[in-house]
Amino acid sequence: MGVCLIFELIYDLNWVYLNQTQINLSNVTLMPQSQSDLNAISDALVAARQNCTRVDKFPGTLPATLDEAYAVQMLSIAKWPAPVVGFKVGGIPQSFRKQYPSPWQVGPMFKDQMYHVKSGESIYVTVYEGGFAAYEAEFVFAVTGLEKLTGPIETIAEAKSFVTKVYLGAEIASAPNPDVNNLGPGSIISDFGNNAGVVIGPEAPLSVIDDISAMEVTLHIDGKEIGRKHPTEGEGGPLGALRHILNHFAVHKDNLDLPETVLISSGAVTGVHQSYAGTTSKIKFGDLAEYELSMVPRQPADLSV
Repeated sequence: MGVCLIFELIYDLNWVYLNQTQINLSNVTLMPQSQSDLNAISDALVAARQNCTRVDKFPGTLPATLDEAYAVQMLSIAKWPAPVVGFKVGGIPQSFRKQYPSPWQVGPMFKDQMYHVKSGESIYVTVYEGGFAAYEAEFVFAVTGLEKLTGPIETIAEAKSFVTKVYLGAEIASAPNPDVNNLGPGSIISDFGNNAGVVIGPEAPLSVIDDISAMEVTLHIDGKEIGRKHPTEGEGGPLGALRHILNHFAVHKDNLDLPETVLISSGAVTGVHQSYAGTTSKIKFGDLAEYELSMVPRQPADLSV
């Protein structure tokens, strides 16, 4: 069995066995991938998304570091024909943080995958049939003034000062690879953060960010309650995700073509609720918003290709 294959199978473990010999991965230096290797991964992932074709395994060696995964993502952003409207932020589980040392991971959101919904409305959203798909209720922040990002944002209070609007929205998580999440951040980050759309829901008063945990959020799929939760306060919640993405921009903004107003989908409030085309979700944000999203199979004609 080849070393690369072994690594892909056990990327989050400290020990493996090769021909019945125990190997301690903490003492192994993994060779970085070449720019050509990373570009080949990017080409394959972008092509699968544009052609709406299922991916049965990760196309290459899984990026072993955050730097490698974000390098693939940057290459892919440049290849996508639609402009970036913002970024999604999602949590990295503790089990992956030794290898990918960050609480959050991010991915781009594109104009050709942006939806608008009013309270009381029902709309269709497209997902990759045969791949991964999930509904996620999220606060979507509109932020401006990124030219002021000259250094790290140290506090949530400082991060909140960039927010000009708050929408009660959702992320449509989807990718052609059904195992995109199981493979962890190397896979997720490389594949646009497992994002396939942002739903801009009703606008909430800006003051909601001053007591964000006060609002109860519920999510049903096909009439069954799947999630009910109040947003987490502090660094582990939407505002911590906001601070993280602003610091990501501070590092990478010279390499990103960002609009004047950037949308930030700030992490799943009630969880990542895996589903599939043919289902309908009802999302409710307290007394301020309630709407339905129905997943349908994505076609290449749905995208700017």
